[in-house]
Amino acid sequence: MLAHKTSLPVYRQIANQIAEEIKAGTRPPNSRIPSERELAERFGISRMTARAAINLLMQRGLVSRRSRAGVFVAQPKVRFDLSSPHGLHQQLQKAGITPGAKIITAEVMPAHALDSRIVQALALHDGEKVYHIVRLRTANDEPIALENSFFPVRLFPDLLDFNLTDSIYGILKKYFGVEPAQSFQELEISLLDEEWAEIMGVHMDLPILEIRRCAMTEDGTPFEYAHDIYRGDRIIFTARTVKAGASSVGQIPQDAWNHLRPCS
Repeated sequence: MLAHKTSLPVYRQIANQIAEEIKAGTRPPNSRIPSERELAERFGISRMTARAAINLLMQRGLVSRRSRAGVFVAQPKVRFDLSSPHGLHQQLQKAGITPGAKIITAEVMPAHALDSRIVQALALHDGEKVYHIVRLRTANDEPIALENSFFPVRLFPDLLDFNLTDSIYGILKKYFGVEPAQSFQELEISLLDEEWAEIMGVHMDLPILEIRRCAMTEDGTPFEYAHDIYRGDRIIFTARTVKAGASSVGQIPQDAWNHLRPCS
């Protein structure tokens, strides 16, 4: 039922009602939600108003449109902790989500063919080579990110011989004794372009978060430069800030995060 004595627009009321049904489990992931026509008939509204309600749900990442199939309830968003030294693979596993990766590119490149930012970030010298690895990352078989990474060949001989669909950080730690101790990350909000949209199998102009990252070892040696693209509609990013000398073991309950999100 819609409330008539309220300043909240009708399309937001409808979107909130469907959102509550999704939260309550009445509409489980991958279930189809009513079409514009069905919503218009159910609530006695115009199809334009129904479309606005569906678009709002899509903006919140609660539903997604499938070509010629309709609009369906999306899987719960994936959480990615930017403060964690662990990569996406390990974080997905810890959350009980099945991580996956498809290799798009795996090649060796000379340093002189790289952007100067990459050369500087990895402290490359003339004549050096790097591994260039591009992977499509999935969570429960759903594409959620593209990783575009560069590793100095001198640090990781024969890296391309390993199974790169596994956790690369796991490979580096197990076989080369290298793991991230610190990193510098630059974040930028953008829109997905045509090339990457085709690879990910989603529509263009999807909001994304671009992260340019340089990872370093304990002694400050840079071993990875990455330019990653994450779907803004499928991932929630978290970060922790800790005052010097303060304890960092506390955890905010999951329900507390839910109360911080806008519901209208």
